[in-house]
Amino acid sequence: MQIRKGTEADIPAIVELLKSSLGEGLIQKSERLWNWKHVENPHGASPVLVAEADGKVVGVRAFLRWQWVYKGQVLQAIRAVDTATHPDYQGKGIFKKLTLQGLADAKEDGIHLVYNTPNESSKPGYLKMGWVEMSRMALKLKINPFAYKRQAVPQAPSQDWRALATLLPKLANPIATTDQVQTFLSPAYLQWRYQDNPLFDYHFLSDYKSYVLFYRIKSHSFGQEMRVLDLLTDSKVFDKKAKSALAASFKQISNACFLTSASGRHFELASCVYSGMGLLPVMDKGPIVTLRNVSLQEDLFNKLSRQQNWGYTLGDMELF
Repeated sequence: MQIRKGTEADIPAIVELLKSSLGEGLIQKSERLWNWKHVENPHGASPVLVAEADGKVVGVRAFLRWQWVYKGQVLQAIRAVDTATHPDYQGKGIFKKLTLQGLADAKEDGIHLVYNTPNESSKPGYLKMGWVEMSRMALKLKINPFAYKRQAVPQAPSQDWRALATLLPKLANPIATTDQVQTFLSPAYLQWRYQDNPLFDYHFLSDYKSYVLFYRIKSHSFGQEMRVLDLLTDSKVFDKKAKSALAASFKQISNACFLTSASGRHFELASCVYSGMGLLPVMDKGPIVTLRNVSLQEDLFNKLSRQQNWGYTLGDMELF
């Protein structure tokens, strides 16, 4: 068996391996999705490793590139995401071999850290390979009992992505000046992340002057969820009138949903720009977050291992 870097020619075989190993599930596997996610990402193309045996791809490990900013320093990160082993080759240590080789390659490529959100079954394996558990993601939730089991999807306002594109360069994360880890934002990233995303239908609320709130509607058995993913403003013109307009648009969508969710960390740090998120306290009820140091100084990595130093949004952390 050979461990090597994946190439463009491997993509069809990789997609078939993902299908045979993982099934379609909630996220359908396709070459279009793979290319959008791992090739077209503005943060950079994903490092991909494959295990090859008997002339075919029997294992794959992809690491999604991501750029975080902390106290003015751009942190080059990778997120451990798409992984699969052919059913006939499971139990041969392929996952571990691919992961350890990925870490070695990451150090050579100047990557600072790895992060991911494992489940309870996979977490022990990561911890054995040097990952550390940060905590569960902090969430801010609002419950609307009057929309329980309501299946009607709230209608989004008119979506003029072209007009929004002219606004995006003027906007910033409202916590941009704080010393919190946050995604390195750019108009290209926002277009890739929300407008061009082939997986889900993302929507936004905007006055096309001073703010944009990206969200998506997720259906559950209990009703609809409004998931607040990113909120950006132009602090120079995001005044009382603009905030009132955002609150009114937000209320219209949120009130049609049983659940509204947002990042607890971002809400705590930028609560002044959030409207109508209810009285429930921020709770550490999200997925488990784990980190692996690659090339950071130990004291800096220790700081990053504490959730209070992060200002992530759900858009940063959503698995796709």
